[in-house]
Amino acid sequence: MRRLLIFVLILFPILSYADSRISLLFGGDIMAHMNNYNVADYSEIWKDVKDIIQKGDLAFANIEAPVDAARPVSSFPNFNMNREYVMASVDAGFSVFSLCNNHSNDQGKEGMKETLKSCRIIAEKYKKEGRTLYFSGLKERPDAPFSYSIIEKNGWKILFFPVTESLNSFDSFKYINYISPDPENRGRFAAYLKKLKADVSCDLLILSLHTNEPEYVRGISDEQRRYYADLVDAGVDIIWANHTHIIKDRELIADKKTGREVLIMYANGNTISGQRTSPNITMENPNTQRDNTGDGLLYEVALSKDDSGAVRIDATKPYFITTYITPRREFLLKPMNDDFIMWLKETGQPKWAGYIERRLKISQTAAKDISR
Repeated sequence: MRRLLIFVLILFPILSYADSRISLLFGGDIMAHMNNYNVADYSEIWKDVKDIIQKGDLAFANIEAPVDAARPVSSFPNFNMNREYVMASVDAGFSVFSLCNNHSNDQGKEGMKETLKSCRIIAEKYKKEGRTLYFSGLKERPDAPFSYSIIEKNGWKILFFPVTESLNSFDSFKYINYISPDPENRGRFAAYLKKLKADVSCDLLILSLHTNEPEYVRGISDEQRRYYADLVDAGVDIIWANHTHIIKDRELIADKKTGREVLIMYANGNTISGQRTSPNITMENPNTQRDNTGDGLLYEVALSKDDSGAVRIDATKPYFITTYITPRREFLLKPMNDDFIMWLKETGQPKWAGYIERRLKISQTAAKDISR
């Protein structure tokens, strides 16, 4: 008995310490142009990057389309995905999804209702397999409150709140977590989040923000920085912004007085899309809008909390990925690294190898990790 007690006393601090840590993986926009369906098995899209996605205890992505099984798949300007395409991303490791963005209502009110139905069916399927999925950002009724997820994982309580400030159409927009991007509504929203965080009493508030800003532009406006500062003051711990379809800066902010650390991801680009349909792989400087849309960022964030509940960001790591077009016109994801470049050379694709080499340099230098 004495030996057992000693063992428990030794083991307990280790278990407690392990429970105080969590790893989060943030992707970007999951899109589906018609080119993305040109693969017999959707799992092939993710095969070479799923090991990265699965590094996170939770992995986040934005589904940028309705998922209406009653309609055929469709591309720009009115997107629609099938359930199998979404489930392939789940099989790859994603588990937390935002459903609100400027394409949420591409198929109108019925499309949003069918999306919620699809997500319930998908979530139930994986629940039977022992996995919990989270989909939020759409509402069952126009007068319903905002949709968000409360996630409990590894001893953490996380409030995941998706919202969009950008809509292509105002058709049935009240079914979407939408905030008008004016100072008054933004101020009310920040106050709402502050109260909600206190009421929920969570360890971490993660805001998925589909932004009201120009697409394909890396710059960050002063107005955007001021708004994000207000959100941080309201208690948001991680701002995960998207919409521009290209990779932008990440910013780690540390408050020396309180010890609080906050992460802002200004955009992680497209995780998968078909926007880069015909890359000019011989271009000396392929830094064009379309070329930029073919690359994405998977961003790993390691966090810990002490006995008082104070959260620290221990480490971050960027993984750059790219959409490679096979000779059969299949759009597949690949890690954008030296190993992939070497594989391209070894398989007789020197032009593609040179193109990815140049794209990797652009991705590494055009958007950076910033600490302040």
